[in-house]
Amino acid sequence: MRVNYTTGIPAWKAVCMVLLLLMTGSVQAQSEVGSVKIDTGINIGLAFPVSTRGVNATASTNKFSFHSLFGVSKNETGFAFAGLSNIVFGNAKGFMIAGFSNHVGGKSSGDQLAGFMNILNQSEGLQMAGFLNRSKNAKGVQLAGFSNLSSGEGGKLQIAGFTNISKNVHTQVAGFANIGKDVNTQVAGFINIAGKVKGIQVGVINISESNHAPIGLVNIVKNGEMAVRVSIDEMGTVIGGFESGSKQLYGFLGAGYNRKLSKTLYALEGAIGGRFQVSDYFRINAEVASAALDDFKKGFFYRSSIRVFPSFRIGNRLEIFGGPTINYTCFDMASGKGMELVNHFMWSEKAGDDNYQGIYLGAMGGVSLKLK
Repeated sequence: MRVNYTTGIPAWKAVCMVLLLLMTGSVQAQSEVGSVKIDTGINIGLAFPVSTRGVNATASTNKFSFHSLFGVSKNETGFAFAGLSNIVFGNAKGFMIAGFSNHVGGKSSGDQLAGFMNILNQSEGLQMAGFLNRSKNAKGVQLAGFSNLSSGEGGKLQIAGFTNISKNVHTQVAGFANIGKDVNTQVAGFINIAGKVKGIQVGVINISESNHAPIGLVNIVKNGEMAVRVSIDEMGTVIGGFESGSKQLYGFLGAGYNRKLSKTLYALEGAIGGRFQVSDYFRINAEVASAALDDFKKGFFYRSSIRVFPSFRIGNRLEIFGGPTINYTCFDMASGKGMELVNHFMWSEKAGDDNYQGIYLGAMGGVSLKLK
């Protein structure tokens, strides 16, 4: 037999006494509510209906709630804690914290913290969840370890480890994907999808109906531009790929090869650039780019570039471009690939014991065929 050494009463008897007191308090509270209508605004218990509110908890408005497992109420106006879940059928103000989940059926104008998820109707405060925040409309801030889902308004800010989905939202930040209709800013580790974008999109892939500032390698904009282009640089590297973006900003993703050495090197290149329109048939493009050349054997060659080149349009679809580049390169010395590709450095030095780095001037030119 386990004994409560503080009281000298067996533990199981102590638990029964606590439950009996809670149930007795519940009956007394119900009686008082029925006759004198006394409302303490406090609900303490184990789990519904074993609490000071008893079966009346579903119709109660509480300033303070504390439940070891889960609590039920109509409204919360102050503080609510539950070891597992808080369930509020009406409105919630103040602060709610639950080990697993918070559920609010009406309007939530306070803050909710849950170990797993917050399920809300209308929310205006802060929601933090280890896994998921889901709401019909949100006007505040949502932070989730995995996902924020809103069928209507998404509020001021959504931050999620994996994905954010909302109709209208100011800012979305996600580890993988953002999906919205009318947004100001989207930042994602991989893909952004939106209707109208008032600010910027930052991701590997950006898709939108209207967007002036997509920053990514692939940018599909309904009112923007798309083209295929082929270029060659001072090392003899030929790159072909897809260029896409708005009228002002664009991205490029391409692949190619270099035959300068005895063995073919295969190239992969990505770039982000801006367009400066001078006339209907002439503009200047500026871009930052990064490329890797490899024969999938020993050694490596990486290059980052800043490029500025004029672009002349011939007809409606064809453009010819070319201009100077400034390049930073890093490669291993053992394979000898780097020195054979580049031997005219402005500055260079060893990078550690095995690698070499340097800056040099180059040039690039090519043609672009406009698709849209």
